[in-house]
Amino acid sequence: MKIAVIGGGVAGLSTAYYIQKNFSAQVDIYEKSSDIGGLAGVFKLGNTLIEKYYHHVFTHDKYLMELISELELEDSLMWIKTKMGYYCKGKSYPFATPIDIMMFKPLSFMDRIKLGMSSLIISRHKYNDELENITAEQYLIKYAGKEGWDKFWKPMMKIKFGENFNKIPAVWIWERIVQRVRSRTKGAKDEVLGYMQGSFYTLLKRLADEAEKKGGKIHLNSEVQEIIVENGVCRGIRVNNEVKNYDYVVFTPALQHFVDVCKNAPEDYIAPLRVVKYDCSMIVVMVLKEKLSDFYWLNVADDEIPYGGLIEHTNFIPKEVYGGKVIVYFSKYLNVNSEYLKMSDEEVKNNYIKHLRKIYPDFKEDIIEDCLIFKDRYAQPIWPMNYSKIKPKYKTPIKNLYMANTSQIYPNDRGINFSIKLGKEVVESMAGEILNK
Repeated sequence: MKIAVIGGGVAGLSTAYYIQKNFSAQVDIYEKSSDIGGLAGVFKLGNTLIEKYYHHVFTHDKYLMELISELELEDSLMWIKTKMGYYCKGKSYPFATPIDIMMFKPLSFMDRIKLGMSSLIISRHKYNDELENITAEQYLIKYAGKEGWDKFWKPMMKIKFGENFNKIPAVWIWERIVQRVRSRTKGAKDEVLGYMQGSFYTLLKRLADEAEKKGGKIHLNSEVQEIIVENGVCRGIRVNNEVKNYDYVVFTPALQHFVDVCKNAPEDYIAPLRVVKYDCSMIVVMVLKEKLSDFYWLNVADDEIPYGGLIEHTNFIPKEVYGGKVIVYFSKYLNVNSEYLKMSDEEVKNNYIKHLRKIYPDFKEDIIEDCLIFKDRYAQPIWPMNYSKIKPKYKTPIKNLYMANTSQIYPNDRGINFSIKLGKEVVESMAGEILNK
């Protein structure tokens, strides 16, 4: 039995792992770029690997923990207390503990209490259909109040979803709050986040090695141009202009890529998939000689500043790991028509430096050693209301063709844990068909 897995990111590598764990199959993984990883991919800084897009994991990441245990990588996982901040109206506030919220001056005392209590109340809610029928804005105003929405949650939603901030179903923010509350230590005093020694490439490489050890092959620089469908049956793929036959195909890149390459899929199946839109991600990574702050993560709630987050990675993982260099990620989600996507790298860098001085007035440009920019067209799905009614299933209506990508993570958010979940669950959905052959 031959199975093609399209995509060499976390979802694709996890899919291959669970296929080989459960079935006797020849697995070929096709990745269009020059290395594995996708949005968890890395670059080399000196002699050290680090993610192109910042990453951390949570203590309750069930699927990740199970996989790390199976791969015997527990000793590579580190748990670290972090400091979070919130910048608004020209000032940075600590924003990690209940005490921090009570000291958050932009809100009145009563609104601080309401904001703090809202997360606790929401975290105890159980999923219900109402969460898909109302917006996150309506939901958060109900529990955090109008001031809590305007001065905290609205800026946070705009950081994540831009102009779509008020169109996202409440179930998304409910799930996020539940996850963050679970990530705290006993008593909710500290948030503890995880990272892997050697970056998360340690996990990616182990998955790739496991695939090859069991006879699988990883084909890099291999762009799939078409999923071959004949009379409602998937026969294989066309990759690098060559047709290859397979018994099963699993597609893991973004939904829009699936729509593009599955040319002979039924229109009544493809049409609803076009509803899901994606924002782009643009990450600027600056390598500095000096640190900016003590915060690991600073949310930036200022519409005039072109990035929503400053992630000072070396306040999470010591700079000594990176030869004494300070590493800062500037996070930004963008509409596909954003002017920033049309700028040169130098223009982006200069613009970002100008706005960085609003947050840190004493910032000196001569402490910048390097500046790198990474972009991904299909980074963040924009969930429509009642999305669960059109969310695609793992098994497509085309025989022998399966799909597992970010369009199916809903209502969870993107991340390593839920990408592993995709891989595990798509293989579970294949089991009945494969075992009955």
